[in-house]
Amino acid sequence: MKKILLPVLLACSVTAMPAFAALLHTSGEAKLLVIADQVQLDLHASSLAKTASDAKQQVDQVVKVTQSNLAGLLTDSDRFEASQLQIQAEYKYQDRERVFVGYRAQRSIIVELANLDGLTQVLDAAMLSGVNEVRNLQYKSSQEDQHQQQVRSMAIADSYVKAKQLADGYNGQLGPVVEINYRNQSAIPLMKIERVSMAAADAGASSYQAAQLLYNDSVDVSFELLTEE
Repeated sequence: MKKILLPVLLACSVTAMPAFAALLHTSGEAKLLVIADQVQLDLHASSLAKTASDAKQQVDQVVKVTQSNLAGLLTDSDRFEASQLQIQAEYKYQDRERVFVGYRAQRSIIVELANLDGLTQVLDAAMLSGVNEVRNLQYKSSQEDQHQQQVRSMAIADSYVKAKQLADGYNGQLGPVVEINYRNQSAIPLMKIERVSMAAADAGASSYQAAQLLYNDSVDVSFELLTEE
């Protein structure tokens, strides 16, 4: 008996060539300039006396008078804090010999102002109280978190814009995010006053303006770049 061979039809499917995924690396950067509305003052009180007891008493008195003089200028939103006492013997060299001068007592005073309007009055009152110097004025913003979130969103948006332009330039499509490297940065004051001698300041002419705060943020990101093989 002869065998009959029947033709077999094979089902064939035609599929499009898959997109080839390369990596596209880019970065987003953003800057935000705002006006500071708060400040932290780092005040310094120092006293030199022949005995440790006298040095302590003198510097403690400066802190007490400063707190009393500032009481009427500070609000419930402000902060006054004095550090612990530090005392050390002080010497000088005379004819190549070390000569005892006295005991140096020191205390730092931190004053945080929730409003910059009273800054000049607070500094003048501190000077009249016997504070030796202002070591630093650290300007801040009451909306710190909001500004950081805003500049972060701006950096992210900048990274997407750059990535989309690059993808279009290479006739590709922007795929999903593969990797993110975030570099958080804090605010930078564009104007600050450091180590201002209270003895050299002119109380009648002293005036302080708010600093500008510059917020920087940046992010490195890698996308898949989809192109046809």
